[in-house]
Amino acid sequence: MTTIPATDGVPVTISRSSEEAGASAARAAAGAILAAIAASGRARVIFASAPSQEAMLRGLAGDARIDWSRVHGLHMDEYIGIDPADPRAFGAWLAERLPVDRFASFARIDPSGDAEAEARRYEAVVRAEPVDLTCLGFGVNGHIAFNEPGSDLDDTRFVRTVELAPASRQQQVTDGLFGRVDDVPGRAITLTVPALLSARTLVATVLGRQKAAAVSAALTGPISAACPASAIRRHLAATVHLDAAAASGID
Repeated sequence: MTTIPATDGVPVTISRSSEEAGASAARAAAGAILAAIAASGRARVIFASAPSQEAMLRGLAGDARIDWSRVHGLHMDEYIGIDPADPRAFGAWLAERLPVDRFASFARIDPSGDAEAEARRYEAVVRAEPVDLTCLGFGVNGHIAFNEPGSDLDDTRFVRTVELAPASRQQQVTDGLFGRVDDVPGRAITLTVPALLSARTLVATVLGRQKAAAVSAALTGPISAACPASAIRRHLAATVHLDAAAASGID
């Protein structure tokens, strides 16, 4: 395992394997949760839902130091129109991997009704209190949550409806979550870049050679809407945890 400074000083930890990278990210996330609980008696955490997060979530869920009854969970995006009970729904996916039954609360996006009304409702939930931690990944095209290339990095909204880019829909098939691109919903409700960056701490876990170009653009290219993940370099308490394959594009 090695740690290097990326552009703008964001610490980057590179591990030999995806399991080691996930464990490294879990330690960082647990530290932020424990610090928040020690400081205020509770931790508000935004979680990403993706196969790249599995090892990190497994390590976090198994950390005996965390009092989950003091954790308030949120998630960062959801397909519009999907059945909330579908295991491919992001809220359901997280509920299978985290002890949400022991959380103080787990506020899910409801994709089954009017999407614009739900975006407004969930924005009020996110804004209600400060967020302590965002656990996120990068998409193959540099998206974070479902903020696709071209998204406003300074959006005044915290939650909005979006169209998914073809690359993002294909990623869901490549990850084995859907059988065909046509099966992947084309629209989603997502937290915006400012909402994700509003947390006191960011922990990014990015795995696999298919993410190498996005990692390179995010960490060494310009901070630009062309690669929304690059916006994490604006944050003063962000860390990035990579496996060797994801880091292979960094010069």
